[in-house]
Amino acid sequence: MIDDTDRAPRAQLTRQHVMLILLLAGVVMFEGFDISATSVVLPYVARDFGISNSGLGNALAVIALGSIAAWLLLRLADRFGRRPLLLLAAAGFSLGSLATVAATGINSYTGIQFVTRALLVTQIAMAYLVLSETLPPHLRGRANGLLGAMGSFGAALPFVAIGPALETPLGWRLLFVLGAAPLLLMPLLLWKLRETPVWLATRQQGNVERSSAMGELRQLWHPRLRRSFVAMSALWLIINFTSSVSSLFFTLYVVKERGWPAADFGRIAPFGLAGAFLGYILAGLLADAIGRRRTMCLFMALLGAFTLGCYSSTGWIAIAASFIGLQAMLGVWVVAYTINSELFPTHLRGAANGWCHNLIGRWGVVVAPALLGALSSRLGSIGAAAALLGIGAWIAIPLIWFLIPETRARNLDEMRA
Repeated sequence: MIDDTDRAPRAQLTRQHVMLILLLAGVVMFEGFDISATSVVLPYVARDFGISNSGLGNALAVIALGSIAAWLLLRLADRFGRRPLLLLAAAGFSLGSLATVAATGINSYTGIQFVTRALLVTQIAMAYLVLSETLPPHLRGRANGLLGAMGSFGAALPFVAIGPALETPLGWRLLFVLGAAPLLLMPLLLWKLRETPVWLATRQQGNVERSSAMGELRQLWHPRLRRSFVAMSALWLIINFTSSVSSLFFTLYVVKERGWPAADFGRIAPFGLAGAFLGYILAGLLADAIGRRRTMCLFMALLGAFTLGCYSSTGWIAIAASFIGLQAMLGVWVVAYTINSELFPTHLRGAANGWCHNLIGRWGVVVAPALLGALSSRLGSIGAAAALLGIGAWIAIPLIWFLIPETRARNLDEMRA
């Protein structure tokens, strides 16, 4: 692995780079849409299927297990390449979204969304990995920030669409019809998407290995990678947990405990979109300007603060303002994906993402809804439970500062294990 002080050549953004960003932006936009839709439809899923808060939490926990199952797919990216896995995940995720329309009860809904979530998580991880391995180091953070901003655009759409959707015969299911739109992008992806030059170079050098899971773990546990492996796994666990706490039950919280009608989601959606878009852009700019670690610490501090404000407030304006702040703090995902790509060598990068983020870190997404549902039942309030759990974001700050090195200057095609 190269030293942190190494500097990559100041390569320029090319027309091919711009085309790649646009293609991946379309893919990521609908990832944000589906994640958001799963949260937005909760009150109406509960009504139609007769599920309690605790039951919803358990269903969301099972769906989140799909994020962990994505580990099985992400490991294949180091062996077969980034492109085929991204194409497979994008097509499968779209079909899964469409199949959700046919759910007849909470069990079928949960099962379909479990599979869809595994493919969705694979898709988003591959999108960031492809961009990180293709863009020059000094542009990587900003490009990933732009990609995340497009995801935020997709995440805002369900808040706008839920009101009109409820007036149609399909109701909340219409959101999952819209979520299948990436199928329309498949011909263009097949035509224009290329394998990353970094992975191709590694394959030509004979460094593409067919490691078993234990073989990957042994490599990640090597003294030169061990600290990065442990630190990133813990960081992803905290990010997944606190991000889930801040967002998954928001719709249920404001409908049940603050009396918001569906029309209110349409009122805040444009502001949430603007906040998220700017948050992702700012995260990318700051990551390149002041470094990954400082940016990550700032965003995690604010994530905890906005969660506390959102779920402790009673006034409409205070809740809405905190919600907008939470949307902006989703930019932390861009920085985490970028760091994870920059800490590990090419032949192990896909596996490292799978192990750190999916097999270990995604347990935060599984635990969060189950714990939030159980704690809200015990306390008698979603708001009290979310406020208490959300400040866990602050635990990440010392972890980032003392265990994760600065990586903004690393040139990925020079990295070696």
